[in-house]
Amino acid sequence: MMAGSKVLSTGVEDGVAVITLGSPTRIFLDPEMSDALLETVTALAGDEAVRVVVITGGAPGYFVRHYSVAALVSMGERLKSSGRQWSEDAPYTAGSLASAMRLLEEMPKPVIAAISGTAMGGGFELALACDIRIAQQGDFQIGLPEINIGILPGGGGTQRLPRVIGTSAALMHILMGVTLSPAEAAQKGFVHEAVPGKALDRAMEIARRLATHTPQSIRHIKRLVRSAVETPLDQGL
Repeated sequence: MMAGSKVLSTGVEDGVAVITLGSPTRIFLDPEMSDALLETVTALAGDEAVRVVVITGGAPGYFVRHYSVAALVSMGERLKSSGRQWSEDAPYTAGSLASAMRLLEEMPKPVIAAISGTAMGGGFELALACDIRIAQQGDFQIGLPEINIGILPGGGGTQRLPRVIGTSAALMHILMGVTLSPAEAAQKGFVHEAVPGKALDRAMEIARRLATHTPQSIRHIKRLVRSAVETPLDQGL
């Protein structure tokens, strides 16, 4: 099965769904792509025929480069002109991208990011929400460089990266804002593997193996392991 639009396409074969983000002329996340991603992920999460979800990029050399700076500037100008002020403890309302990422984490099936090139800022934050990250070796950039343009990782990077590589290492990376090569990203634990061939090929190899496992086993393993960091040991056991 294959369905698509100008912002993403989806194919399902042998229980593995592949979401391809963007196209050669569309390499940034934006509100339209975020809405389409949430709609697609919601449908796949409830599809019993889908056992594993793989997310990859549709533009050569890119996973998703980052969130559209033009969209961020527009949002910032709109919020500034509104005159509203928000306190540090203001209630959080998740947008479509944040909701899609939480669903990737919470759905009862594994999600693999096939990082097919550069993934910075929001693109890497999306990858951090996936269960397994496979990067493609090459002259690509991976990481969170937001501080270099005077902002911070606003798509969950300040929360997810510490959970992946530890607080100290995450703080150093986010404060410095220096992106990594795929090999460096694998060495530092940002991704699980950096492969010499196509990231999608390795991701599909993993996905096909996971699709052979008992769905109930997968569901409970994902739930228990993902909650382990925040659950007292006795409660987790």
